[in-house]
Amino acid sequence: MCCNELPEVKLGTQGLGKLYEVRTGVILKRHIVVCGHITYESVSHFLKDFLHEDREDVDVEVVFLHRNEPDLEFEGLLKRNSTCVEFFQGTMFNSVDLERVKVHEADACLVLANKYCQDPDAEDAANIMRVISIKNYSDDIRVIIQLMQYHNKAYLLNIPSWDWKRGDDVICLAELKLGFIAQSCLAPGFSTMMANLFAMRSYKTSPDTQAWQNDYLCGTGCEMYTETLSPSFVSMTFPQASELCFSKLKLLLLAIEVKNEEGTDSKIAINPKSTKIQPNTQGFFIAQSADEVKRAWYYCKACHEDIKDETLIKKCKCKNYIGNLLQASGFMKSFMPMVESDPGSEGRMVFLPYLSL
Repeated sequence: MCCNELPEVKLGTQGLGKLYEVRTGVILKRHIVVCGHITYESVSHFLKDFLHEDREDVDVEVVFLHRNEPDLEFEGLLKRNSTCVEFFQGTMFNSVDLERVKVHEADACLVLANKYCQDPDAEDAANIMRVISIKNYSDDIRVIIQLMQYHNKAYLLNIPSWDWKRGDDVICLAELKLGFIAQSCLAPGFSTMMANLFAMRSYKTSPDTQAWQNDYLCGTGCEMYTETLSPSFVSMTFPQASELCFSKLKLLLLAIEVKNEEGTDSKIAINPKSTKIQPNTQGFFIAQSADEVKRAWYYCKACHEDIKDETLIKKCKCKNYIGNLLQASGFMKSFMPMVESDPGSEGRMVFLPYLSL
């Protein structure tokens, strides 16, 4: 393994002509670093999902680091996405190259695997070495790595700074594939449904297409999204919240994040029948786009209860919504002296002018 990586370490000193600039003017430019198996095919698939129109407008730049120069086809892809993509020639095994791409300031570092490799164990060993180099340079950087073989996941636990709770994660391709096959034996069609949820697609209905085909294409355009539930959901049971989301917001609520009493640990609860929604609860939805899921955060019972068209549910500025929002976030308790009670309002909370939005 070490012999295989020596040529890459040697090449790491090439291409030192440019340095990644994290700041654009006075605004901090967020970025992620992608390394490992960097080719035209892998990058085009990655960007197709990462920059899909259904996602939110996230101001995050993608920085690719690879030891080889891009060919003409790859270079054309990079130029077409030049506003949000940067390419650097170098290696993850060289601290100078890690400094050039500002790994220590990145939101995350992704290590891609070659799923067509001839020797999966050697591919995993090379990528694990990359993780070790990244963690040695910056131990608090979040790393997401693709591995080919399940048994190689154990080696990551030997890295001292590898921390699942901090966001470090591993995606085992063989584990996913075999897991889908096993679950499809118990529930036929499970693998197709999950594959459609994982892939970012958009659909358009056509009068020339049969009804069942339009329905299926509509389903393939759905993905999993997360969004914080608005204060109007607080104290509802999960069945009540899911019914409201489905009938009023046209959203499919599958699960919520449930925290322990101390708030130090959390877990994902799928269809927890007796659980009540707490302030700032994270919901897991199936929807067409991230913009649709925002309805769960914007929903205000006082303003939107009589609205029939879900597309009209937008952010409101009523006192009920703002008061519940501040109370849910803990702001109200910290700033009670800034809130007065109007004697003629029967206990209604009146905000001082400097709290108006």
